[in-house]
Amino acid sequence: MKNSLITVVLLIITISGLAQNTSTFRGKVIEDKSLRPVGFVNINLVNNTDGTSTDALGRFSISVNQQDIIELSCLGYSNMKINLDTVDLSTEVLIKLSKSVTELEEVVIGRKGYENPAWEIIRLAMANADDHNYKKAKDLNYQSKILTHIYIADLDSNNLEQRLVNKAMDRMEAISKLETDDKGMPIIPIYASHSEQNIHYNGLSEDRDITSYKESFLGPDFEDQFKQGLDTEKTTINFYQHWLRFLNYDFVSPLNPTFKNYFDFELVTYEKVDEDWCYRINYIPRRANDMTFGGTVWITDDVKGFAVKKITANISRESPINFIDSITVDQKLAPLDTSQVWAPYNQRIRMWVGGKLNENWSKFLVDIKTENTFESTQKIHFSDADTTIFAMIDTVKQMPSVKATSKVIDMVATGYYRMGGFGFGSLLALYAQNNIEDHHIQVGGTTNTQWFKNFVAGGYLAYGTKDEEWKWGISGKYVFNEEKWTYLYARAQHSLQRLGAGITYPGQPPYLWFQQLWGNYSYPYYLDEYKIIGSSYVAEGIQLRGQFTYKDENYFTGSTTDSLIFDHIRTAEVGGSIIFDFGKRYVASRHLNRYVAANGKYPTITLSYNRGLPDVLNVTDSYHKVTASMQHRFKIGAIGRMDYVVSGGWTPSTVPFPLLFVHRGNNLRYIYDGSAYNLMDFGEFMSDKYASLRVFHHFEGLFMNRIPLVKKWNVKTFVVGNLLWGGVSDENLERNVNPWDENTSSFGSLDPSTPYVEVGGGIENIFRMVKVMFIYRATYQTNESRKYGVMFALTPEF
Repeated sequence: MKNSLITVVLLIITISGLAQNTSTFRGKVIEDKSLRPVGFVNINLVNNTDGTSTDALGRFSISVNQQDIIELSCLGYSNMKINLDTVDLSTEVLIKLSKSVTELEEVVIGRKGYENPAWEIIRLAMANADDHNYKKAKDLNYQSKILTHIYIADLDSNNLEQRLVNKAMDRMEAISKLETDDKGMPIIPIYASHSEQNIHYNGLSEDRDITSYKESFLGPDFEDQFKQGLDTEKTTINFYQHWLRFLNYDFVSPLNPTFKNYFDFELVTYEKVDEDWCYRINYIPRRANDMTFGGTVWITDDVKGFAVKKITANISRESPINFIDSITVDQKLAPLDTSQVWAPYNQRIRMWVGGKLNENWSKFLVDIKTENTFESTQKIHFSDADTTIFAMIDTVKQMPSVKATSKVIDMVATGYYRMGGFGFGSLLALYAQNNIEDHHIQVGGTTNTQWFKNFVAGGYLAYGTKDEEWKWGISGKYVFNEEKWTYLYARAQHSLQRLGAGITYPGQPPYLWFQQLWGNYSYPYYLDEYKIIGSSYVAEGIQLRGQFTYKDENYFTGSTTDSLIFDHIRTAEVGGSIIFDFGKRYVASRHLNRYVAANGKYPTITLSYNRGLPDVLNVTDSYHKVTASMQHRFKIGAIGRMDYVVSGGWTPSTVPFPLLFVHRGNNLRYIYDGSAYNLMDFGEFMSDKYASLRVFHHFEGLFMNRIPLVKKWNVKTFVVGNLLWGGVSDENLERNVNPWDENTSSFGSLDPSTPYVEVGGGIENIFRMVKVMFIYRATYQTNESRKYGVMFALTPEF
């Protein structure tokens, strides 16, 4: 009986012990100030001999019961006890240890020895940036889906009572309920674009295959300019870059080596984002007027190599960006497969535009969502709901008042009055006045891609009341391959020209017509020209171009040309160019002209050779010409942004001076021309060999943002310099001797030992769009030349 009782008691004790649930206690130990993992911490069960220790990364795992108490101890840290009945053992636990007071007293002596604990994390992220930066990948394929919506927002009751707004809202509400802002007011969509694209990045540039694109705009139809230009820029903002290129500005990244000059950092906590432990760090701009974002960055610990896991970035209305009230960026990144490269898979950019100009104006809300997927088997598509916004915009576009407003905006922006697939103009060339024609009257126009997607044509007819001469011109362009930009262009014309101004032709931008047609002509001539150009990219960033030009130039005597020893020049020229523009992105207009949408990190280099053929088509002269140029825009740290163009040319031939290199002047006294020597007259200087350097350096807010009473105006300083070295051989001087004075030439040339120099500076961003500059001509000053100039340029920029 006694043995049976003992057996029962032992059985009860055993069952009771088994009834106590044993769990695995997992977690990580970090320091409470720096949030860095603490390795080799002793973890013991109180009243038990069981225990373990953390590994080098602060991780541990131990079998426990819910009723146990554990004690943590480590040299240099205060001991800690934890009652496990207060802990959720089903999740990984984060434990913070404090350094002991004695240790702190030995190491830290006042504030002098203090370093912000966030700085070390930022440095480690920068040290590992090359491993994680997806732009460092050599072969990356992924899919991208981009949704861009623009709304009229921040409306009030007065706006909603306007008849046009009310009618537009009614039409949209008939399709679907409008979204509302934080105040419950409706926001009205005016633009939407959705795109899907397959992207291959080769470490230098991106090759984009747009598989799906749809766009609608409650305004002028810009023929997919957003598709070709803006969307490729909106895919991602790469925070691993030291300077972030966005809205044509260079913003300081929180991962910039000089981060302490721009930001204050705060290490907030150590927490899990998805499945990764991350340091959460706030970064705050030290000066509101600097080109900086502020926000929060989550950086993984050393298990994942201190990679950027998530980042938010914000810009407030105190920033120096024009028109922008605020910007918010939210981005999440993930590693690609098993590699160390982390790429953004989700991004959203929201911008409030317009309120900075006038707080009472309605703002525009620009909402850009990007989704990237890096799995080749996964496809991304739009949902049916995504197409609702297009139906809303398209129904409002049919309202007569909206159509009329769009037409006016389009006419002001392009200089043409568009009637469907045809644009009448240029409007600035309809009438002009000059000393040769007296009254110049011109009509013409160009087609656009609405009629033919890959073909445009243009022409004009003009008449001068004084010279009683009819002028005309026609041109056409056909693009065979948009991806490689393979095209053929041809033009023919009989026109009045002036030497040194650049040749006018059909489809030329309106302001160039305006500059050419007005004023007094020096070296005037009638031009009969026939030209054909073919061009194509033969590889990524390498473009080949060839051309043939026949010109018959008939010069005539005027008040400034009585020293000419010729009156007729006829040439037949063939030429070829190779252009290197790696990483550069372009946008094509509806007239099939291309404009730079984004500059690459490498300069654009152009090498050209032209040969004036002898003994064909009754030519009067033959020649050789070689030219080269290099241009680039780049950031110089905190000093600002520089644009430069270096160029040179040489002709070994002996020719009439109009066939030399005629350096371009500017006859618009107060309007700055970035491609000309602004204090040089048309046809003032020519060379058979030359080298030039043009520099335009923007200091941005470097100086003005430091002056308390001035920084609120948001103006910026810049300097500009144009230098030209040139000369003419003795043979060309003798060929062009003045018939009335054999000791002088019949044209102006430069002394090879003395460059032509224009220098100056000024203030930009006045009223958000005006540049005012003072230009000084430092050399070749004569009684007739302009030595000083106060000039203006209208350049609206964000």
